[in-house]
Amino acid sequence: MTKNAELLKKFFTKDEYVALSGITIDAVDEDSAVVSVKLENKHCNANGFAQGGLIYTLADFAFAVLSNYKHPATVTQCGNISYLRPGTGEKLVATAREVERAGHNSVCEVVIENDDGKTVAIAHFNGFIKEMDKENLSK
Repeated sequence: MTKNAELLKKFFTKDEYVALSGITIDAVDEDSAVVSVKLENKHCNANGFAQGGLIYTLADFAFAVLSNYKHPATVTQCGNISYLRPGTGEKLVATAREVERAGHNSVCEVVIENDDGKTVAIAHFNGFIKEMDKENLSK
């Protein structure tokens, strides 16, 4: 990972909810961010599938990682998710890609897949970019 990616990982260690959920940053660059979670019983609903809230959190975090890598500091304004199939398998992976940037707005699409490569959900996020430089990530 680049120096900026390492700073971003350090910055997000302050996100205790993500850490408690077991979500990790796998990769980030100008084109995409990839985050994942190894599914455990604590993540599952009564049917034995990943909780929708976990899937949404995974998507939102992928968006946060990419957006804050490209445009520190960005906050979510709006998020929308479509669940396509149950979250099953050993691991879920979310990949975020920026679709458009217009002024202070960043729009990203996040695809969440299971370990069989099947799409579990697709999410779209709109973030507000608060102008600041990458040096502030280390604070």
